[in-house]
Amino acid sequence: MNQWLKIWLRVVLVLFLAIGMSISVAEAKPKKTAAAAKETITYVVKKGDTVGKIANTYHVNADDIARWNNLANAAQIRIGQKLRIRVPKGSVSTGSSGSGSSKSAGSGVTYVTQNVSYVVKKGDNLGKISRKTGVSIEDLKKHNKSLRQHPDQLRVGQTLILREQKVLAGSGVSRGLANNGSLSGGIQLKDGPGYHVRNGKRAYGTPLTVSLIMDAMAAYHNKFPKGPQFSIGDLSVQGGGKLSPHLSHQSGRDVDITYIRDSAGKLDVEKNWFLIEYFLKTKKVQYIFVDYNLQADFYKFARSKGYSEAELRTLIQYPNGKQSYMAIVRHSKGHVSHLHVRFVCASTDVNCH
Repeated sequence: MNQWLKIWLRVVLVLFLAIGMSISVAEAKPKKTAAAAKETITYVVKKGDTVGKIANTYHVNADDIARWNNLANAAQIRIGQKLRIRVPKGSVSTGSSGSGSSKSAGSGVTYVTQNVSYVVKKGDNLGKISRKTGVSIEDLKKHNKSLRQHPDQLRVGQTLILREQKVLAGSGVSRGLANNGSLSGGIQLKDGPGYHVRNGKRAYGTPLTVSLIMDAMAAYHNKFPKGPQFSIGDLSVQGGGKLSPHLSHQSGRDVDITYIRDSAGKLDVEKNWFLIEYFLKTKKVQYIFVDYNLQADFYKFARSKGYSEAELRTLIQYPNGKQSYMAIVRHSKGHVSHLHVRFVCASTDVNCH
């Protein structure tokens, strides 16, 4: 009898402990995850470094590096200069030289902060310039010593420095043909001065494509600060490949840009030619598709600006017929409402054709 009593007591004890553990687990509150600890490392600038490249290496923002180190001009760091960088604790091993070396350099996009100028016009004030350029008054003062000292003493013709982030390089790779290819690690084009993007999911391109579009639009906005925005249509989807209804737009090298027209629907030849001319001057364009009838307007405008017939023969088909294939600007059906730019393959994209 005593033996059965002992067994019974053991069973009761086990059940008691099990119930107690269940209650404690059920009542236990999940602990909040602590914010990752940070540490400051010292990085010594090497040959070929840019703030964007360093930021990409340590997975931080280039603007933060500029702020942490009070850099007046982030584009002008020098070899041997020491920079403070805030990184997650333990993520970086520090060598004897005191410069940080990342465990993983990463393969993201590299950005560089580039100075862009703005020339003050009659009637401008800081608020108006801020609205035109999309740069805050605080940033305008930050990058222009004269504004910090005398913010109300703007003069016509004065040059102000804006700050604009621009794609420099990245992992985006174009493969194959524009009408039978793909895009790896595409860069998304986002809204900026002088333009807006209609559909971000269809606005991926190579770093070269995206940076050239941004450059051209910044130049347009600086030339026509009160002008209407260009509307950017399709580039490619993130991974490239077929993009309905297009036959091309598969490898991150194509972009559709809607023509600027006046309120009556008439083509604004000056503004649209400015953009076409900018792309032509980069020498990074394979083709620009423009309806042949519209080419006549651009041809006449270019001639009025001093271009010779010989110069234009290799730039624009008109007046030599749709079958003339010497020119970069050429006819393609369906380009009455927009122009289509195809950029060249980047020199690093060995499988791009």
